[in-house]
Amino acid sequence: MTMQAGNFGSLLEPGLREIFETTVNRPRPMLETLFRVVTSDKYQERYQGMGANGLVQPFTGTVKYETFDASYETVLRNYELAQGLSVERRLFDDEQYGIIRDRAQAMADAFDKTIEHDAVQVFINGFTDTGLNRLGQSLSGADGVGLLSTAHPYSPAQSGTTQSNEDTLPLSLANLDLSRQRMWNWTDDKGDLMAVTPDTLLVPAELERTATQILSERAVWEPGSAQFDVNMFSGRMKLLVWNRLTDANAWFVIDSQAMKRYLIWQWRIRPEFARTEDFDSLQAKFRGYMRYGIGWSHWAWIYGQNPA
Repeated sequence: MTMQAGNFGSLLEPGLREIFETTVNRPRPMLETLFRVVTSDKYQERYQGMGANGLVQPFTGTVKYETFDASYETVLRNYELAQGLSVERRLFDDEQYGIIRDRAQAMADAFDKTIEHDAVQVFINGFTDTGLNRLGQSLSGADGVGLLSTAHPYSPAQSGTTQSNEDTLPLSLANLDLSRQRMWNWTDDKGDLMAVTPDTLLVPAELERTATQILSERAVWEPGSAQFDVNMFSGRMKLLVWNRLTDANAWFVIDSQAMKRYLIWQWRIRPEFARTEDFDSLQAKFRGYMRYGIGWSHWAWIYGQNPA
C-alpha cells in the first residue's frame, strides 16, 4: 500500500467501519425479545396513558359512549452517547494493522455492551423508587414509583388507592404460582380485572437450574415431591435467562404481550461511524455515536421478587 500524505485515515476507514458496523448491528436476542423497539424523530417522546373502559353494556337501542380518565403521561428522552478512537500515523506507516483493528474492535464492543447494559438496567433498578440511572434518567416511572413497587397508584384521579407488583419471595414452584395469581388479581381504575396473562419467567444465570426444574417439559412431577405430584408448570411458561442481571436472587414473572406494549426502547440515532483527521497531531480520529431512550409506560406486565 502506497502512503500518500494526509490520506491514511481514509485508507483505514472502510476496514474499521466494517468492524464497527458488523459488531453493533448483530442481533441482540434479549433486547429484541423483551422491548418494543421503536423509532423516534425528536428530542423526547410522550406516551399518554388512558384509564380503562368499563364492561360493554347490553344494547338497549342506543349505543353508550364510554368515558375514561386520563392516566399518567410517560416522557422518554433520547440520550446521546459517543466514544472516539485515534490512530497515530506512525502505526499506519509501520503497518501495525493488528493494533489498529484491535482498537476499532474494542470501541465497537464498547457500543455493543453499552446497549445491553442500559437495557438490563430497567430490571436491575426496577425495585428502586428514587434516584437517577447513569444516563441521568429518573428511576421512577410516571406514577412516581419504580417499575416494581408495593404502591402503584391506580390513576392520577385515584392516587390514594394502590396495588403491588413487588415482593421478596425466593424462586420456587409455590412462589411462582403465588406471583402469577397476584397478577391475575390486578384491577384497573374501573375496578375490573385486567386481562393479564403471565407466560414468561425471567431469571439471572444463578437461578437457571431452579427455573428449569420448575418449567421444563420433562419436569412432569413437582421438584422434590415424594408423592409424585403433577407439576402444573411443566412446559407451560417460557424461560428467559439473562446473564446481565446482577442480583443472583431476583426473578420476574412477565406477561409477554403486555410487555411488548409497555416496555419501550426507542432509537433516535442508531450507532453510526465517522472519521476526521487532525493535521497538526498526525492522527486519524474515528468516532461512534448513538442516541436512544428507554423506559416503560405502564407497570402492569411484570411481577418482581427481590429476596434479601
